[in-house]
Amino acid sequence: MIKIDQYFDPAGWQKFTQAAEGRETPFLVVDLSRIKTKYHEMVGFFPNAKIHYAMKASPAVEVINLLADLGSNFDCASIYELDRVLDCGVEPSRISYGNTIKKAEHVKYAFEKGIDLYATDSEADLKNIAKHAPGSKIFVRILVQGSETAEWPLSRKFGCHPNMAIELLIQARDLGLVPYGISFHVGSQQKDVAAWDDALAKVKYMFDWMKNEEDIKLQMINLGGGFPANYISEVNPIKVYAEEITRYLTDDYSEEDMPEIILEPGRSLVG
Repeated sequence: MIKIDQYFDPAGWQKFTQAAEGRETPFLVVDLSRIKTKYHEMVGFFPNAKIHYAMKASPAVEVINLLADLGSNFDCASIYELDRVLDCGVEPSRISYGNTIKKAEHVKYAFEKGIDLYATDSEADLKNIAKHAPGSKIFVRILVQGSETAEWPLSRKFGCHPNMAIELLIQARDLGLVPYGISFHVGSQQKDVAAWDDALAKVKYMFDWMKNEEDIKLQMINLGGGFPANYISEVNPIKVYAEEITRYLTDDYSEEDMPEIILEPGRSLVG
């Protein structure tokens, strides 16, 4: 990978073509200053959220080191991504294991490395976590709408029905785990900000039900990724999404009851 630390203005383009000369393809050119700007934009518009960069978007060491220095947290989908980010000196407390499909031995490995925050969406996976990562914090991923307006829908790939998610959270408590929160993903390259509103309405219902019926106070909402990057067609700036999502949250929760908010941007930072 070749690093270019400026935007693709004419001088930057010349630097790019010089770097490309004589090299085999494909190879990747990363503008680290652009990633830095995007990260600061997201933090500025979501000042009360924790950013967990989705490693699958680019696990390049240069990207990890930059984001780690900027204060980002990280979300891993495999033990290979976990090893990469740990090798860069990132503390386990800044890492979540967001893949709901994982081998039991991988859960054990991650727990031994210090990871205690896991996503799940099935009873089998939950039992593996209880056995190999006792006492860990659990967030359950739910199915949400958004397939019509996302360029890459994910509703058929991960997540469970909200009723099943409630059962899993109760079971997590009974298994000695911490029922910590709920997550969702509205689809990659999601252009319709209303998709987050629909998802958050489901989450609010679940928060209230768990508190009133099970005396379980959930503490976190993971809004996933989905924020679009500019490719051929223009998309709304992150400010538009942030303003609307913040409004949805403040409509549903008082300042005292506001849960911890996690975002998992990927391509919106590095695409």
